[in-house]
Amino acid sequence: MERALLDRARDAEVARRRDYYARLELVAELDRAAVAEATGDRGTVRLLQAQWNVDHGEAKRLLDEAGDLLPRRSLQGERLPARFPCTSAAVAAGAIGPGHVVVIRRTMARLERISDLSVEDWVEADRFLAEKARQMSPAGLTALAKALVAHLDPDGEAPPEGEERCDELHVVRRRDGRLDFKGSLHDPADAEVFLGTIDPLAEKLGPEDTRSLERRRADALKEVVENADPADRDAADDSAADRDAADDDAGEFVLIPESRHPEPRRPEPAAKPTRPSGPSRSGRVLLTLTMDHRWLQQAVGHGVLDSGALVHAQTVRRLACDAGVIPMVLGSRSEPLDVGRRQRTAPEAIRRALHLRDGGCAFPGCTRPPRRCQAHHVDHWLDGGDTCVENMCLLCRFHHQLVHHGHWTITMIDGRPWFTPPDWIDPDRQPRPGGRARSPVAASAWPPSDGGNRTAGLPCPGASPARGSQ
Repeated sequence: MERALLDRARDAEVARRRDYYARLELVAELDRAAVAEATGDRGTVRLLQAQWNVDHGEAKRLLDEAGDLLPRRSLQGERLPARFPCTSAAVAAGAIGPGHVVVIRRTMARLERISDLSVEDWVEADRFLAEKARQMSPAGLTALAKALVAHLDPDGEAPPEGEERCDELHVVRRRDGRLDFKGSLHDPADAEVFLGTIDPLAEKLGPEDTRSLERRRADALKEVVENADPADRDAADDSAADRDAADDDAGEFVLIPESRHPEPRRPEPAAKPTRPSGPSRSGRVLLTLTMDHRWLQQAVGHGVLDSGALVHAQTVRRLACDAGVIPMVLGSRSEPLDVGRRQRTAPEAIRRALHLRDGGCAFPGCTRPPRRCQAHHVDHWLDGGDTCVENMCLLCRFHHQLVHHGHWTITMIDGRPWFTPPDWIDPDRQPRPGGRARSPVAASAWPPSDGGNRTAGLPCPGASPARGSQ
């Protein structure tokens, strides 16, 4: 009974997506036949608004999508393929939906602004995104699309001059004594430092802590302010040497200033949960930036924060002047990335490597940051699995439980986790790529050759499974 119901639900979604494509075909036909002229409307968009009672934005989006996904005709009447033929075929087959189309069209529009991007790269991007959209939710595809744009345009768009002058904090004291404030930080690095200070103090203190996230963050901000010591200021270290002359053999690094932040306190048994005194002013908040060392030396490309936000190369160089730099060379002897059977929990070096590779919860589509994740053994430690990067991935608490009890399986392919759903979610049980592409990818060949790995140099690897677990 359950299986038949699941099959009906899946078939209904495929039919809905095919109907969406048929709707676009009708929109294209209305526009091609210039029906709006016969009805007296100002254009096809206005005609759709009147016929279907939709807003102007939706009507325009439907017309634009029809122009991108439906076959066209030249001025001589010759039939031309759709602008995005691979995406068009996936929508027509019911494999992807409107949400995926929005992400792909937005990404392709961004790629059009890359001046030196070849036509072949642009066509391959359509094929790559359409292929991955069959395996991902729109949110997961959005993260992958950002990585693709970063790969094809590593320098990105230069930050606007005087961006810091746009930062603001409005504070209003009300007559009853309460304080209202709102503001914005435009620099992603500043935003990461702010959240790195607030969020650890906003962790729940135990199962009895029923405060909302908003309330916990407000309490955390009060705690930071209460424990701030205005007389204790860090003197600027003008003599700090620029560290961009590090060894050229370092591939990727994690930029980690010395942590000043205490670990979140857990509640004592049978006692009211309490926090330690506020954060010490003797150090700074942990800030993690990942960037290819060659990019750092040449002041090109970008760095990536834990949140996935891109940071301009010049900003990374500025931060590197006053930070501890830890080279992250996976497999090097300088980092104990494989502790074998000696311990069950992941040491700090392996956690850093997992942060670099997975970028947070590795489950497809999940956006939980690394600090809210647990290190999961693919082959369970009790079953003989080693504590090493090749046998571990980051999972948030929810997806950690889902993997252990929800019949999902994890397979390590080329050192990255792939997730296979149970058959009631996908009868074919096709593996789905895990992890989020946060770190700069290797400058490998693009587009990938048809005979090799189609995602070479991109965040979704493909190869034969090396190991698996449930």
